[in-house]
Amino acid sequence: MNRRDFMGTVVGGIAVAKLGAAGLGGYGAGPAAAQAASASAGAGGQGAWTENGLIDAGGSHEPYIYIVRRGGQRLDAKQISDYEQSEGLIRQLKEQGVEVFHTHLYKGFGMAAEKPDMEATIRTAAIAHRLGMKVDTYVQWNTMMYETFFAEEPRATNWIQRNISGLPILLTYGYQQSFRYRPCFSNQEYIDYLKKVVRYAVVDVKTDFIHFDNFDLNYEPDSCHCPWCVSGFRRFLKTKYTNDERRERFGFENTDFVNPPQWNIDNPPEKMEIIYDPAIQEWVDFRCQLMANALQQISGYVKSLNPEVAVEINPGGINGENRTWTSGIDHSRLLKFTESFWSEEDDPPAFHADGRLVSKIRSYKLARIYNNVLLTYTAQDPVGLAECLAFNQTLGYVGNNPLPPETLRYIYFYRKNRDMYLQSEDVTTVAVFRSYASLTYNNFGTQLSAILVEQALIQSRVPFALIFDEHLHRLSNYKVLVLPNSECLSDEQISLIRLYVEKGGGLVVTEQSGLYDNWRRVRTKPGLSGLVDGQISGADYQEDVKFQRNNAGVSSRKQVGVGRVAYLPAVQFAGAFPPDNPYFAIANSLWKRPQNWKDIFDSVHWAAGDQLPLMLDGPEFLIANCTLQAGKQRFLVHLVNYNATEAPTIARQKVQVVLPQNKKARKVTLYAPDLNDTRTLKFTNDGSSIGFTVQEMKKYALVAIDW
Repeated sequence: MNRRDFMGTVVGGIAVAKLGAAGLGGYGAGPAAAQAASASAGAGGQGAWTENGLIDAGGSHEPYIYIVRRGGQRLDAKQISDYEQSEGLIRQLKEQGVEVFHTHLYKGFGMAAEKPDMEATIRTAAIAHRLGMKVDTYVQWNTMMYETFFAEEPRATNWIQRNISGLPILLTYGYQQSFRYRPCFSNQEYIDYLKKVVRYAVVDVKTDFIHFDNFDLNYEPDSCHCPWCVSGFRRFLKTKYTNDERRERFGFENTDFVNPPQWNIDNPPEKMEIIYDPAIQEWVDFRCQLMANALQQISGYVKSLNPEVAVEINPGGINGENRTWTSGIDHSRLLKFTESFWSEEDDPPAFHADGRLVSKIRSYKLARIYNNVLLTYTAQDPVGLAECLAFNQTLGYVGNNPLPPETLRYIYFYRKNRDMYLQSEDVTTVAVFRSYASLTYNNFGTQLSAILVEQALIQSRVPFALIFDEHLHRLSNYKVLVLPNSECLSDEQISLIRLYVEKGGGLVVTEQSGLYDNWRRVRTKPGLSGLVDGQISGADYQEDVKFQRNNAGVSSRKQVGVGRVAYLPAVQFAGAFPPDNPYFAIANSLWKRPQNWKDIFDSVHWAAGDQLPLMLDGPEFLIANCTLQAGKQRFLVHLVNYNATEAPTIARQKVQVVLPQNKKARKVTLYAPDLNDTRTLKFTNDGSSIGFTVQEMKKYALVAIDW
């Protein structure tokens, strides 16, 4: 494959969005196009080669110095390390269809200590480039191996994160590796040092892609209380609020003596379900903004050196944790400055005997709304590869050498049919709102509701987008907005939601949505009153934050002007409710369809005007995604069998699809890597709706409808 074939033709997402809005009669073409302009602008508007697909693999990203210091290595570790950067390995991966070679660059020992390994990476990059591949270099974002680093940079003793007792905060693995200190991102000197590493990567190595690993902060109580963070936090409050606003927020104006939160044995942070202390709320916001500011600075520096270099971070995805609270990770602030991100979540896709359907779909939807590619572990999991193609529209990271036969099959299939994935937008007539304040300040109830509502839509095959606070300004892209227990809504957000309904939007509201403002203060009148009937008052809710968890209540629907509003007083967890766990993570042990999933589906269907783009009456482990290639006049249905072990074949699956307005199907084609076959399907046309039957599929099937 030559360079031109690899690069393809870049079509900006905004052009597709205009086609979706104007050329297709208002039919929603998905969120990525609407987001592309702001996402690209934040990242410098470049590095767009990743939009043409990403097939990334390599050897180890660990330099030899780390392998030795970590301990436990084989006696032939040096030979293995050399092979992991050899031309033989790179050439083999290229022959297998890999297009981006992943290798080490900087681990955190200091550039002087790592000089031999870093110079080896220059040679490795030259080999990959000569073979027509791109290079992905690993850079440690969040570690200083102090034993060598302090010798190289004596000032660095002031760059480390320190806990409230003044002790260094560690990044450890398996109770070992206590030689890894976390650097403090309030300290500009550390960020300036990281820029030296970045410059080496871009100028000397000539990398195409930088992977920043360990992109997070420690859980409380292990947050940084160094002088830089304490003063930075106070400065943050002064900058964020006026005197009057600080008085409203804290009861006083002078925040010069406000400290980061402190904990004790009787009040551990992992047991705090509701966060209502203004200082703790602001500390969470400060930590999130600290990481976003550091990334913006580093990403901007990368682009200033070479705007074509793609930036990627490893912050994890959406896996049921309150990442803003625990780790200082607010994806909506970060992914404007990246082209890709990693998620190492341990959620292998599968349908379980107890009714759980586990997937990474939420993380893929997060990537799509911010025009990113998600990298995750899929290589040893054929269903994971299928899920990745269906929801990521490319393969991302396919593993280390040797690549399994099933991975090679999917690489071959993707490269052969790449045209079906490029410049595609998710078809998303429904938007599920992930409210920052709601999900951050309630450590259990709101996250559970969001997971369960999303689960109901996933297993009902309803195409939907995940949207965040900023996207409430673009609600016209969607027919239906779902508020899954979005407790905390600002006055502006409520106004935007009301305007959306007034203009004909459909709204589905659950539980306590809108009963609090964005600081989680109880409203004297529910924020959505008039739109929603039957909500309890804020005062009643304050008495018992847990009473709604299994309370069915009575749902209601009403026409509001030209809009529609449905209200569900509860999202019912199916089965015995599990005990609370530290930090209240909604782990995949809870990822079941809620007991009232049919009511949720019917409410969404009704709010959409009884018309959704896809209707599929298959088994509950058959999941679908829809994409649109407006410029190519093509609608695509991706089908994934999450129960491929127990049900290896799904037969005679009937599908009904609503095409964009005034479009008529002219050809329907089935592509299936597991069947190694392409088939033309018979179909029936009924207005803008078409029907067809997939006679056989195994793990993955792609149906292309050309109009």
